[in-house]
Amino acid sequence: MMLRPFACTAISAFLTFLPAQDDQRPSKLDAWPKLAAGEAERVVAFVTQLRHEKPEIRAAGRASLIKIGAAAVPMLFQQVLDRADNINAEVLPALDEILKPEHAALMARKCKEPRVELRRYLVLRLCKFGDPEMIPILQGMTKDKDADTAWYAALGLLTLKQTDALPAVVERCKTDWAGVKELVGSVLPAARSDEVGKALFTAIAKAQVGDQMTGLRLARYLATKEQAIIVRGYLSAEAAQVKKEAINAMRALHGMEPIENLSVFQATEMAKEWLAKS
Repeated sequence: MMLRPFACTAISAFLTFLPAQDDQRPSKLDAWPKLAAGEAERVVAFVTQLRHEKPEIRAAGRASLIKIGAAAVPMLFQQVLDRADNINAEVLPALDEILKPEHAALMARKCKEPRVELRRYLVLRLCKFGDPEMIPILQGMTKDKDADTAWYAALGLLTLKQTDALPAVVERCKTDWAGVKELVGSVLPAARSDEVGKALFTAIAKAQVGDQMTGLRLARYLATKEQAIIVRGYLSAEAAQVKKEAINAMRALHGMEPIENLSVFQATEMAKEWLAKS
């Protein structure tokens, strides 16, 4: 059927108001900006301030480096050291402020550095960026000899819906939930989907209690609301800890905060309430 000119004009006008479907990520830089004349000496001076005993002078040096921006990054990377006398605690917050998703490719080039502290930092930042183009880099970094670096890479992959990373993420969350839950909660919701939720529930269906507990903790961020029917089955679990995590997963899927310190009695009663609602 041929559209009349008026109809074509109207459709074109309507389409201009539709949101763009293309990836809106900024273009990645292929080189760090160059320092202006005399700025290298200034960067050295500001880095020296980061070693000062007075916190206000350290803060001033950090602010000055942030103002210089990405051009200072190569020199700042040199200051991220494994030695005990490092100033990483001053340098890394400056890098946090400077580095953006458009720097991801440049950061990826440094991920094979021999310095553990630098590799660990860079992979953690790439994990937080959630950039699909970094999947090959993160896959390679899961084999890093540093356990933290390898785990950040696995978490970054799961955030990008790479379900092969589930076992590594589950294992670390099982043994160090208190230490990782803030990071997990900040990045994993990007992977929430039917696909990833199914993979998670398949992985824990016949697992031991510890894995089921951990899987239900991750379900807070990975499962969809429609998958609450699967969580419902765990509300009748014999193990009180599994039941507790099922309650918290249900709460999360219904927009409520988890209750981390439920007693056995509370878990039993709340499970009954959720089963009555479902």
